[in-house]
Amino acid sequence: MARQYALLALWVGVEAADKGQPHYHQGVLPKFKPGPPAGIGFRLSGAQQSALAKGENVLATIANRGGDGSCVAVLDIPVPKHIIWERITDYKRYPQMVSGVVRCDTYRTANYPNKKKNWSFYAVSAMGVRKEYFVEHTYEPYKSCMTFQLDYSRQSDFDDSVGYWYVCDHPTIKGTSRVFYSCRLKLRGWVPGPVKNYLMKTAVKQATLWVAKESKAQHARESSRRQTPFALRR
Repeated sequence: MARQYALLALWVGVEAADKGQPHYHQGVLPKFKPGPPAGIGFRLSGAQQSALAKGENVLATIANRGGDGSCVAVLDIPVPKHIIWERITDYKRYPQMVSGVVRCDTYRTANYPNKKKNWSFYAVSAMGVRKEYFVEHTYEPYKSCMTFQLDYSRQSDFDDSVGYWYVCDHPTIKGTSRVFYSCRLKLRGWVPGPVKNYLMKTAVKQATLWVAKESKAQHARESSRRQTPFALRR
């Protein structure tokens, strides 16, 4: 662990981007396709399904074009999927919900017949180092999926980042949802493989965990409210 943190210093020393300029490129990482996990090359094995049944957070790797691997986290959460989507799309509360996010400001939105787009500025802090970047989210309710990528019209501290959320009903347990999350990240400059793997696996696993925590809390609040007599509600 000490060696990983020492190597991490190579990354945090990279200069910050000029936020007033467009990004260096229009994307170098392969984008995620909206839809079920099979579309991104991921299927649950028997062992992984057994782990999910035990309440475990499953973490797996899938191959991408170019030979790089993407981490995928899967977790069963005992709440309806609409509550999970409310938490995922509540960008303004990310600083309160997501560890390391110190700021998240939406600067543009757009609604289309089958999808909703949101552009947000993020500031994250790790080990006292702040990184800032701009993200374009595309939420497609009918596909129960969100994909995201950098907003390439603005310059971010990360070289590139793309990601994917997918939420479906549990195949057998009513009222439980299965959540899939994956993210690909390209840092500016050279980063040792162990550091990159450590960062990605940690970030991907934590994403499903914060969503589970916040979704369960929201579900409990809503359940309590339904059980409280109307006359006693404030």
